[in-house]
Amino acid sequence: MTCFQGPGPFAITAMLTPFSGTGIDIAVFETEVGRQVGAGIDAIVVHDVIGEGCALDHREQDLLLTTAVRRADSKLTVIAATGSNCTAKTIEHSLRAQELGAKALLLTVPYYTKPTLKGVIDHFRQIEAVVRLPILIDDDPSRTARDFGEELLVGLADLAGIVGVCHGPGRLAHFANLKTSLRTRFNHLSRDDHSMSSFLALGGSGVISALTNIRPAPMTSSNRTVDARSIPQLDACDVAALKLAVSLDRPFPTNVRLPLVPLERDEEIALRAACAETFGATVNHAAA
Repeated sequence: MTCFQGPGPFAITAMLTPFSGTGIDIAVFETEVGRQVGAGIDAIVVHDVIGEGCALDHREQDLLLTTAVRRADSKLTVIAATGSNCTAKTIEHSLRAQELGAKALLLTVPYYTKPTLKGVIDHFRQIEAVVRLPILIDDDPSRTARDFGEELLVGLADLAGIVGVCHGPGRLAHFANLKTSLRTRFNHLSRDDHSMSSFLALGGSGVISALTNIRPAPMTSSNRTVDARSIPQLDACDVAALKLAVSLDRPFPTNVRLPLVPLERDEEIALRAACAETFGATVNHAAA
């Protein structure tokens, strides 16, 4: 069973990947998954863009997924981000994730090669035909440079395995203007922490949040613990900033992998001050 079978709204965390000097700090990752379970989060996404999935090798991706599945112990849905701009590789990675215990998949619209609408629809059709897991489409034109509007969803509406779509930043108007049939056919999730309240007010099904790495809380909570609007220095797409913010709350390694780099010193000072003011982090707390 996945979280997408309930009424929502769903709180889903795109998990950060903690790195030690030699690789993944799997003990910290396991603790962080446990924190999400304890907070009542509905689901987590592993090794997507927030988890620096493109900087991980296959063994590391397997390690994150198997650890998440074991620690979650069916108390939340584990979603594997297995999408790429290659259909054959996406199928291979998706079947592997299915084998390792993932309960759903997050698949990006193919990027970089800029395929046509027909190519993107056929891409998802071939994947849906062979995997047995619910699929979420990650539709973020700011990353893929392709915006097919609602025609993409029209072309996928007959595929039972595709259960939802994740809308990237700046897609609030797009979601609001979707046909009623498309709004009811799919679960609609926002990847934009900054517009979360507006998205839910328009009838959204939930959020895939990066900020819930810091202090996770379910969507039913009357007091969201991290309000993106109150920390303008914290860009939810900036993995280095997110890791620093987590490290101000508890021990967490701030290492990122190239091409990502740590924050500049002035950026770090500003973020520390904003976090301290917003949720009581200690400005002088040393990052792990």
